[in-house]
Amino acid sequence: MNPKATLAKVFSLNVIIWMAMLTFFAGLMFCAVGVYMLLAERLGATQASLLTGGGLIAIVALALIVVLIASSSGGKKKKKASASKNATHEPDNMIEQQLRPVLGDRATNWAKQNTGLAVVGALSAGVILAASPRFRSLLIGAAGPLATRRIMQTFNDLTDSH
Repeated sequence: MNPKATLAKVFSLNVIIWMAMLTFFAGLMFCAVGVYMLLAERLGATQASLLTGGGLIAIVALALIVVLIASSSGGKKKKKASASKNATHEPDNMIEQQLRPVLGDRATNWAKQNTGLAVVGALSAGVILAASPRFRSLLIGAAGPLATRRIMQTFNDLTDSH
């Protein structure tokens, strides 16, 4: 099978999964609006919004617990299988080799051992960056000189003919 067909299958599956998630979340939001409107007639807007928001947080927490339980039981099976085979996963090693010079050995090993915590931290940082314009501008201001220096170094490396 040619690479273009493989990429088309992967991207089409990715699009289908994202569309399913977006449809689910849109349905969840419409259900939350319906519950809010139902409760607002009887309890008032403030109490209805608190109950609806709390319900959504409870649903997300429950889903997260189910995912953590499912991934931890699957992780034990994978660890046993990988320990018995003693095989290394090629794409993981390639990514690790590319990140090790940037992050260092200590950070790369920590991220490898605490993958779940690293993912939760990255998602939390994304939410904070999306929600806070002040924090976003602070981060861009701090990373600006570093990014500029790195871009100029890459440009010089590409244009230098040694």
